[in-house]
Amino acid sequence: MHTAHSSSFRRDLGDGLVLHWSTAEDTERIATLHALVHRERADAPPNAHYLRHIRRLMNGDYPLMGPRDFGIIEDTSEEGSPVVASTCLWKHTWTYEGIPFGVGRPEAVATHPAYRHQGLIRTLFEMIHARSETEGDLVQAISGVPYFYRQFGYEYALELEDWRATPLVLIPKAQDDEPERYALREVTARDIPVMEELYERQQKHSIVSERRTRKLWLYEIETWKRHPDLLHTFTFQMIVDVKGETVGFVACDAYRRGRALGVWLLEWVDGVNMQRAMPSVLRALSAYGLGIKPILPETGALQEISFSLGTTHPVHELLGEALDRPREPPYAWYIRVKNLPAFLLHIAPVLERRLATSPVAGLNQEIKLSFYRSGLRMVFEQGRLVGAEDWQPPVYGSAANGAFPPLVFLQVLFGHRSIEALRHVFPDVWVSDEARPVLGALFPTRPSFVLWN
Repeated sequence: MHTAHSSSFRRDLGDGLVLHWSTAEDTERIATLHALVHRERADAPPNAHYLRHIRRLMNGDYPLMGPRDFGIIEDTSEEGSPVVASTCLWKHTWTYEGIPFGVGRPEAVATHPAYRHQGLIRTLFEMIHARSETEGDLVQAISGVPYFYRQFGYEYALELEDWRATPLVLIPKAQDDEPERYALREVTARDIPVMEELYERQQKHSIVSERRTRKLWLYEIETWKRHPDLLHTFTFQMIVDVKGETVGFVACDAYRRGRALGVWLLEWVDGVNMQRAMPSVLRALSAYGLGIKPILPETGALQEISFSLGTTHPVHELLGEALDRPREPPYAWYIRVKNLPAFLLHIAPVLERRLATSPVAGLNQEIKLSFYRSGLRMVFEQGRLVGAEDWQPPVYGSAANGAFPPLVFLQVLFGHRSIEALRHVFPDVWVSDEARPVLGALFPTRPSFVLWN
């Protein structure tokens, strides 16, 4: 019997529908589905951008997945056996304050409109989850549309994509007699060590961060150039001073999708006065944005630079209110942790380190948290986490130290929201006086920055 994670797995769903993993030969059928689904209007032509996006993912050199990593459902009763539902699985390594863990990331989710409300995506996610878990991933994550993925065990638990805009018309003009202090130049593979160093330094401020491989850096700098018809996500530019010395780097949109140029990374070497540097960099980004092509011909003129660098990035304070206008509150990553005790034991060194420098150092205590339909039991001895297991609150005398609606505890675990903040939204969140300082020490609240790829 071929299990769901096996590449040879096939499952007959009835009525001609067959579930299986993709091969390279399925690329155009998958791309056709996504080009149809991902349109602004039902009468719009197929989304040519998404056609190229799927071809890029299936090309064989994309670092996060390959041509066998789409889960698809085809309708064999129709001519050509069209793909009517699909999603793919990307592979990441994230860290929790330095401790790495595998992340399976479903992306590119689509169902043909004529096949919706049949549970096809649920079936695909069961297969995706089974494979991710078999491969050792402790977490699944997705940057998806509102609400939908809550149905499959996901909770919003990490900050994602804060949108803050700098209008081009408000960027300070250069003085006629003053040369620009800083400029941009295209990145090469030789710049990767500097980029890695600056990126990793920035990531130390996050509870959760992503480990980016050299293969991924190289892909975004060089590999995609071998296939210019396949759209890529980012372009990287080094920031250089008047002597040509590198002082930082920036990652921004490779193609413009709207009136804004998106900026996703902006890092500086030590010793740079960022406040003095930013006007030059803003002018350079403006010139770059005006020079790149929009994805769609009908896209309007460039009007602003949009920074999505995380709410704690220093650029926000430096730009001030006039040049740093919030567009909308940050969105969030969906996070799924099927085996919560296993994840807690995996990050135990972090939890123990936090306890050791807290008012509850040397903790000897059992902590029981009710999730109403399930629960969690943690045991600490001399400040060490010696046990974590699922716990079922009894009908009477549960002696729970606190309670959270299902999945809401993930917001605390990943530092996304404090218990006090959650209590304002969820009246069924509570923590005993005895457990409050313990949970506060174990799970501090701090924004994380995980780059959207």
